[in-house]
Amino acid sequence: MFAVVTGGGTSGHVMPALAIIEILQEAGHSASELAYVGARRGIETRIMNDSEVVAKFLPISGLQRSFSPRGIALNLALPFRLLRSRVMARRLLRQWNPRVVVSVGGYASEPMSAAAVAAGIPLVCVSYDRIPGLATRKQARHATACAVAFAETQLPRSTVTGAPVRSVLRHIDVSQNQREARRMLGLPSDATVVTVMGGSLGSGVLNSVVPSLLESCASVGNVAVFHICGERFVNSGNDVNVPEGITAYIRTGYDSRMAEIYAATDVLVARAGASTIAEIATIGIASVIVPWAGAADNHQQLNAEWLAADDAAILVSESGCSSGEVVAQVRALLENPQKRHDLAAKSREKGALHRSSALLGVISNAAL
Repeated sequence: MFAVVTGGGTSGHVMPALAIIEILQEAGHSASELAYVGARRGIETRIMNDSEVVAKFLPISGLQRSFSPRGIALNLALPFRLLRSRVMARRLLRQWNPRVVVSVGGYASEPMSAAAVAAGIPLVCVSYDRIPGLATRKQARHATACAVAFAETQLPRSTVTGAPVRSVLRHIDVSQNQREARRMLGLPSDATVVTVMGGSLGSGVLNSVVPSLLESCASVGNVAVFHICGERFVNSGNDVNVPEGITAYIRTGYDSRMAEIYAATDVLVARAGASTIAEIATIGIASVIVPWAGAADNHQQLNAEWLAADDAAILVSESGCSSGEVVAQVRALLENPQKRHDLAAKSREKGALHRSSALLGVISNAAL
């Protein structure tokens, strides 16, 4: 075994983990030399179904911030889940004996990272938020090396490498793939496409914008809206009125075909999770970014500012969803193709490091 990649819980952690696995495979490491370790309660149990890399899932769970009976019960069980997960992680490391363990953070990464440090196996922490999460900050103290996406990120023994992005997104040519991507998604080839998405869990705030967005865009003409609402919201909002002038409106809970979604999109409305920001920059997309106000350490705001400060995205606060600013900004972009082009070009310039091999170098050096 060459490397074990660990972390998960949400797609914001699983997708970077998959991206790292792909980077290692592109460098010549076979699937049999790689493994992934996540959490049983995370979305990775579904996402990893199609991977040829061996995947193991630990009973670890995150701290629940809810005081509901279920939340309290899960928190009471947390110490036992953590202990069991650490025992399983140590067993897996003895079985695999990898040359390096790579952590993408999140609660799911803790057992395997701790086991690697205890066993003297090199640990690489990968941080793609401007402010690293708590798990990453703790693990970084004992890490052999840290790979960070932003120069201002403060972690020991760190190298700026850009963020891990899936291979299909690093290599996609939007101009060559747009027509086929739209065909696959059921979107008209000649429409201007707006995509609204709130991450793997969905966003009620962004979902609330969609009815007024449809009304405003209808008068622009030949506009299609692709709406990823989140599976927890999929059974609500089915009564959305689609006015004349909207060529197509497609609403889905979740869609894993991100390369096709990005290729099909002219204007993206999204949250500012680290993976989303990295993907926007890697590909080059005109976007209206609405950071989640409740994000820890306000990290989504900081992520979004990295693009917006260089006119590579339009940044709108959550209050702009109710005030109409988000809708106004989207409509302005629909009516200004040159502005869309400029935003896409500037965001792609920001993504050069994400498309590089710098992250591979940090992992390979740690494994020597």
